[in-house]
Amino acid sequence: MIRNFLTTLGLRMDSAVAAARPAQNSGQKAVLIVDDNPDSLHAMRLALAHEPFRIETADTAASALRKLSALHPDLILLDSRVPAADGTRLARRLLADEELAPIPIVALAEISKGTGTGTQGNIQAGTRFDGFIGKPVELQEFDSRAFAGQVRAFLESSSQPESRHPAKLPPPPAPTADRLKQAAELLEAIEAGLPDAQFAPGARTELHRLAGVVEGLHDDELAGYLKRAERLSHAATVRARSRFRSVIRICRELVDRDTGMAPSLAELRSGYLDNRCAELGRLEHALRNGDFATLGKAGHNLKGTGAAYGFAELTDIGRALEAAAKAGNAAAIEILLDQIDSYIGIVRPSLEG
Repeated sequence: MIRNFLTTLGLRMDSAVAAARPAQNSGQKAVLIVDDNPDSLHAMRLALAHEPFRIETADTAASALRKLSALHPDLILLDSRVPAADGTRLARRLLADEELAPIPIVALAEISKGTGTGTQGNIQAGTRFDGFIGKPVELQEFDSRAFAGQVRAFLESSSQPESRHPAKLPPPPAPTADRLKQAAELLEAIEAGLPDAQFAPGARTELHRLAGVVEGLHDDELAGYLKRAERLSHAATVRARSRFRSVIRICRELVDRDTGMAPSLAELRSGYLDNRCAELGRLEHALRNGDFATLGKAGHNLKGTGAAYGFAELTDIGRALEAAAKAGNAAAIEILLDQIDSYIGIVRPSLEG
């Protein structure tokens, strides 16, 4: 996905640069800071100058994507207002990138002088960022020691293993058991036990085993989703949790599907997603201009069509988008647009494969 973003921006990622991506075996953690305010960016870099980790900075979407093509950071600090080349937010692209799902992304939130309030509430209401670090509007108010301490805390928490909660997963079935029934029982148990079931002992092993079983039935689409769930089962970021839940739900929908999908229907589904992708840019524009009528109409349409095309989660998002537009809740709408983009990123590879 990062390569696609670079192509969109008219850039090319040199394969030699990608091959030279530094191996993270020195024990030194890496932090990427993305902010288009040069004074703020400089102040944050100085605040972390004496910390025992590598600091990389970017002041544009293009430079951030170049850095990510050659660096696998342990933490990304992101000003969510940085625009991408097409006028949308860089944040939406990074938050929807499955390759970055295991990496915590922390929002840089401006805190108004004297009140201690600002974008913090919007970020806390979201489900995409792993937290926020406040930065004052006035640089003279910047507490470099506190900032460095917050960054250290996020790095330390991200390196701690996720606690293993008990979850009731079905025991491994007998070799003669119905294979699709195996899949249905395991997926139902995992979905019912979320969020803890994602990290339950044996969940990753069972997903791996089940993917092999399903491949034996020549159901490559379902097997592919099961493998993605397996890869996400060890990542504890909020994006990985959300994506894991979505993938498990898609797997259940595929198991419940009675017969193989006709090629014509697969083409319709792919075209439907193409239209939703094209629509996202218009919805971003509507949000910036406070055009809640357009946003509400799009939500109503999504609510009525998502499940009909086999994308039940889009129906749920559409229902929430329509309600948020009716309430004039711009912060909620921004999050829902992120979710639409993320969901399309999940389902599109299988339709194109």
